[in-house]
Amino acid sequence: PFVWLPTITNPCAVSPLQWRSMAASGAGAVLPLSHAEAIRYIEKDLLCGIQGARSMRLLDDCEPTAELVEYLREVLVSRGKSTKDWRCIMNKRIGLSYRSCSFGLVWLDDKLEQVHRTATQLGIQRHLPLLAATPASDAAAAKKLWAAARQQVALNSSFVVKPRHGSNSKYVAMWPCPAQANEEAILESIEAALCAEDPSWRRESWNQNAVTKGAVLQPLYALMADVLETGEKDLTKLQKPLELKVQVLFGEVVGACLNSHPMYLWVTRDGEVIQWDPKTIGLLKKGHGLWEDLPPQIFYLLVTSLSEHWPQIRQDSEAVAHGLDELRVDWLLGDPVWGPRIGELTYMGTMALDVFPVSWRLAKAFAAAHLSRREDRRLEPFG
Repeated sequence: PFVWLPTITNPCAVSPLQWRSMAASGAGAVLPLSHAEAIRYIEKDLLCGIQGARSMRLLDDCEPTAELVEYLREVLVSRGKSTKDWRCIMNKRIGLSYRSCSFGLVWLDDKLEQVHRTATQLGIQRHLPLLAATPASDAAAAKKLWAAARQQVALNSSFVVKPRHGSNSKYVAMWPCPAQANEEAILESIEAALCAEDPSWRRESWNQNAVTKGAVLQPLYALMADVLETGEKDLTKLQKPLELKVQVLFGEVVGACLNSHPMYLWVTRDGEVIQWDPKTIGLLKKGHGLWEDLPPQIFYLLVTSLSEHWPQIRQDSEAVAHGLDELRVDWLLGDPVWGPRIGELTYMGTMALDVFPVSWRLAKAFAAAHLSRREDRRLEPFG
């Protein structure tokens, strides 16, 4: 549905609570729900993923092994302090990936191949365009990437260097004003990305570690810090694009959260926003980071992006995930030039790990979806 949003000349003056009266429903609206009501809303969305599983034809590489099926049964019946959440599901599947070695899923973690694959699937390029991409095995790799970087330097056009492989933003170098940067530093960032290795990657899936080493250059998306007034405190965490992690379960979008502030809010299947109260008992897992407030300008940027673009974001996310049991599609939002763009795809990735009531429900929904397909009956995971 069309949602009218007033023009705000000073987003900083608008609190998230005021959005409840500005946009009563539809994408971008902030839902005035109690915690119990919010959980029921999320459960309803997760059930769409379970329903989608029964009619979906999965890729062979996504069919669960006998060991995973037994584990999913354990997830479904887990209760109390022994409740298994999305982290448990993720870790189990990562471990099993080293036995199955599914080459057919490697492209989902390949920052070069996924650009081409999604463009073919969608009929349009939703990633940021590639300025250059070279495998580390190419003897002239650094020279080719440096040639592309020099063109951006000459134009003073911002760009980002990142590994074709890897994750967790390791070895990612952003160059917002390349003409003012040290050329040697830019070249070093290219060489570092080409053959990057990080201890954290050894804990990731076999699929991710099977990606061909290399580096890619892409335009730099607008940063969150760009919309804030100069002089504001602690902009370090905002020196990155506004990124919305959209989770797809058996071809159905079931929710989303922010990469930078995963504990602050949840976006529903319909693009509406649920704000979490950090004082709610049992909401946040202990030892998993701290709840942080979201600047009003960034909140405004998010809800306006959702009100304008959510139907397309959801449609494209579901199309890319066709044939997969799950996929996380990370969308970059708020750049007036590029509009919404896919930052990357992630299979067997994290999602809402710190918000425990969501994390364990997502795990049970995933388990129920797989088991429903196998047993040809609908299972109720939240009863």
